[in-house]
Amino acid sequence: MIAHLPVFIATTLLMLVVPGPDFVVVTRNAATGDRRQAYRTAVGICGGLAFLTLVTAGGLAAVVAANATMLVVLRVLGGTYLVVLGGMMMVSAWRRRQGPDTDVQSPRGTRSPMIQGFLNNVLNPKALVFYLTFMPQFLTAGTPVFAQTLLMGAVVVLCAAAWWTLYVTALGFLSTALARTSVRSAIDAGAGIALGGLGAVTLFGGL
Repeated sequence: MIAHLPVFIATTLLMLVVPGPDFVVVTRNAATGDRRQAYRTAVGICGGLAFLTLVTAGGLAAVVAANATMLVVLRVLGGTYLVVLGGMMMVSAWRRRQGPDTDVQSPRGTRSPMIQGFLNNVLNPKALVFYLTFMPQFLTAGTPVFAQTLLMGAVVVLCAAAWWTLYVTALGFLSTALARTSVRSAIDAGAGIALGGLGAVTLFGGL
């Protein structure tokens, strides 16, 4: 597995860079809050990936993947979460346009950036598929699967931490532009539409 580690890292980074729910939420939180909010979102993302690593290493992920009903439940939960989160961002965009003194806070359950990042991964069936179909390709015979899975999972978490730290830091150079209410409203609206669309695809598009 060590011999194939560079390929694994490169492929993992490529998958992280491709825009998805994490990209939308991190960007939105960096733009409408501040970089601390975005960093906290990244911590939640890494926490979700670490949780999925433990679930996969313990064999529970394979049990879920083998049960059609459980996969449907996971897809419904994940899709519904994205749709609801997207809807809350659309409401936030609408409220911002009403005036600077309008409260734009989301409901209590969606306020925490760390929870958003965590749920974005734990409730994402495609993340589970990544762990069950991509990672096993790098397993080697003669070494305990549990140990190899933990190692690869740790690499994924470190890659995610590096990428999101770099991305959020880069967004910091746009802080002046992102501070404008009109820009924040546009980002909220765009993020809401994107997450709602991703949620709809998750709900009705299958895996």
